[in-house]
Amino acid sequence: MNVVKSKSSRSSSLPRGVKSEVQVASKVNLYQEIPNIEVSLDDFEEFALDRLKVLKMFELLKLRHIDSSQYKKHLDPLLNRLNKDYTKDWISHFVLRLAYCRTEDLRRWFLTQEVALLKWRLGHSAAGSTTEALASVLPEAKLIPQKELEASKLMPLILAATPGIKIDTKIYQVPFTHALDLVQHRQVLVRRGMAYIPESKLVNLVTARFRASLSRQLVLLSSVPATPGLQRTQGFLKNVATIHAIKDEFRSNLDSLMDLTATNVPDHIKHMPLCMAQLQMALQKEKHLKHWGRLQYGLFLKGAGLSLEDALAYFERMFVGKGFTKAYAYNWRHMYGREGKRANYPPYSCSKVISSNAPNANEHHGCPYKHGTVQEVSSMLARLGVNAQQQKGIIAQQLSHNYQLACVEHFKVTHPGVDSNQQVSTDNLGNHPNAWFSASVAYEKAMGGGGSDKETANTPASKQRETIKSMEVSP
Repeated sequence: MNVVKSKSSRSSSLPRGVKSEVQVASKVNLYQEIPNIEVSLDDFEEFALDRLKVLKMFELLKLRHIDSSQYKKHLDPLLNRLNKDYTKDWISHFVLRLAYCRTEDLRRWFLTQEVALLKWRLGHSAAGSTTEALASVLPEAKLIPQKELEASKLMPLILAATPGIKIDTKIYQVPFTHALDLVQHRQVLVRRGMAYIPESKLVNLVTARFRASLSRQLVLLSSVPATPGLQRTQGFLKNVATIHAIKDEFRSNLDSLMDLTATNVPDHIKHMPLCMAQLQMALQKEKHLKHWGRLQYGLFLKGAGLSLEDALAYFERMFVGKGFTKAYAYNWRHMYGREGKRANYPPYSCSKVISSNAPNANEHHGCPYKHGTVQEVSSMLARLGVNAQQQKGIIAQQLSHNYQLACVEHFKVTHPGVDSNQQVSTDNLGNHPNAWFSASVAYEKAMGGGGSDKETANTPASKQRETIKSMEVSP
């Protein structure tokens, strides 16, 4: 793929016949061929962002535990845009490969979402697409004729091994090593080194092969130097993985819900996800934050509605004996676009926090679920009023490397009944710390709290306030 200067015309530069050739290969693209075409810089970036919105939506639907029957209405508008041109889907996949091959965490995220997209497409494509895809990735798969099944008396065994299938179901034979996931969960019959797969389970085979192939190619790609045709895209590829592609709706109603000032920042630790609460606790204890911590927490508070004047006043008060005005005030003016190139820097998304550099000694930035131990996370949660029983679901997600799901679990245990509360928007809850903050503020208002003393003494929020009071030291 060669990236050329943006053209005034947005028409595809595909050579004639390329599109039809690839479409013939498979109705559902498994991306086995690298696009050998020219693409404009505008299309290169636009295609990637459109695909990223689709992948982020899959992640968001999972984080919000949306029922699969509701996926269609959320995905169709985004997929229609991506599928408008077959080559757009093809090119965008390989662009994001370049962006997400750099680290193990990025590769894991990309794999998870691409497999989810493939499963969705296989489940909603024309009849025969799954068997066609299977033939493409696993030529060894063999459809067993019904007469042969009856003659070999295998069908009763297959029905016993795979409950729920009908006697006239088509059965495929593959080496059992290609169906290890199904074998592991005892969902298929294995006999003489061969696994007998009902047609309804073929999606598992296709996605497993796709995942293995894509994983291997991402690892290989991570060590390949950029080609001259891609040099001008390096900045975009480096930053696209941290882009928060879903609309930042958390800012729309925050101003009407609360007023964050220099005097009440500590009181709002109860509304902070763990990645920000740990920075607030460290600031109160150590009266200082190192560079990456200042940047992560400063931008978060900016996104939460703290003005520059209040930010300067608050951190000057907290940075005791550090010569704040001379050494650090410039950092905050730069964050707010008042110094340097005067850019409007956005708060960090969850992807940005998770993929940031791991904290060193006396540093507190990053994602605690990713960069901290189970013991450290458990200790912080306990200080915030989350008891051992409530911690179980959070820790389970951390151990499974589902860091954003761990954050969602934290929100649920500290905000009981939020799923049934129509006044609280949980959109982007596991995608952005500020969405977590906004949802928590809205929840308190909906429950009649509004920052008052109406909460009972046994709620996590009230325990958080007790923790804050015990930690605060007069400067």
